[in-house]
Amino acid sequence: MTEQRTVLLVDDDPDLISVHSAYLELLGFNSLQANNGKEALDILSARKDDVEIILSDVVMPEMGGYEFCQEVKDNDSTKELPFLFISSHTSLEEKLKGYAVGGDDYIEKPIKPEELSYKINMLLNARVKNKQLNSQLAETHHTALQAMTYSSDLGQILEFYKNSLNADSYEQLASYLFETTKSYDLKVTLQLITPSETITLTERGTAPPLESNVIELSRPKGRYFDFGARTVINYQDFSLLIKNMPIDDPERYGTIKDTLGTLCNAIESRVRVLISNSTAKKNDEILETVKSTLKQVESLFSKVQQGNAQAIETLTDELEEAMLTTLGLNEDQEESIREIAKQCFESSKEVHKEGLALNDMFENINEQLRNVLAAQA
Repeated sequence: MTEQRTVLLVDDDPDLISVHSAYLELLGFNSLQANNGKEALDILSARKDDVEIILSDVVMPEMGGYEFCQEVKDNDSTKELPFLFISSHTSLEEKLKGYAVGGDDYIEKPIKPEELSYKINMLLNARVKNKQLNSQLAETHHTALQAMTYSSDLGQILEFYKNSLNADSYEQLASYLFETTKSYDLKVTLQLITPSETITLTERGTAPPLESNVIELSRPKGRYFDFGARTVINYQDFSLLIKNMPIDDPERYGTIKDTLGTLCNAIESRVRVLISNSTAKKNDEILETVKSTLKQVESLFSKVQQGNAQAIETLTDELEEAMLTTLGLNEDQEESIREIAKQCFESSKEVHKEGLALNDMFENINEQLRNVLAAQA
């Protein structure tokens, strides 16, 4: 059995109330009845959810139809109810008054059941369509707001991309990141894994040890690791901890996650450049240190060679002089000493040659080291 719908019928004439309610019953409607606008407002206050349409006389004591209609249309909880005036006053002036206070239609007394049925069904169908339209408009508005929000988020990310290109240090990159996440009202910590160290930064400086450790332990948990209102996003060279995700707003939560994913891609690009630049710089420093050391070794070895040659030459000269002046040796003894000095000198020359070969080896080591560092860069 179909449930009957309810009409609020307002008229100060008891006979018309009876006739009109009978008509409504034939059309399949229940009726709530009031003698004037004031009584009708009391009924609406108690049973507004039951009423689907209002049929009201215009001229009534205490509160007439126009004033009653104005009250209904000014109330957010009843303003969508269709309002049909029933009156013998149907001049343009009267209809303009009804239109001005928000009335939906007019029906002239005495009522014809067919006309009443037509106008009621027309207004109720229009109300259903308006509800559907309002629902569609609300959904469209919501979608538009989402699109605007996402567009705004993308704008922030593009701004970060541009700023990050100017970052020449991890700290400066983190500063640009914190500016961006602050626009989303997010509190974040950035942990960078560089070849030489792990750096954990917040907008207030270095992160507490426990927070750093939590991020490190979260790295094996996958790209996204959620715990409570916190989320850790892990990449090869860094992790991003978000400490106040909007878990009470699932829609915003999903949008923020998508946005942060795009933001992390931007972070990853710049971090890799910074790591590459840092590695190349360290390689250059290592190379320069080795080259400097080799030069020092070469210089020292050259001095040793020169000193060795000079010592042998001095020794030879002194032996010659001693043999001529003080030693009193015979010719065989002198010749024997000369031979010893000569052999010592020849040995010294061989040491010098080996020193030159060692120097070539140093140059070869230098070249190989340079090639290895270039391949790592």
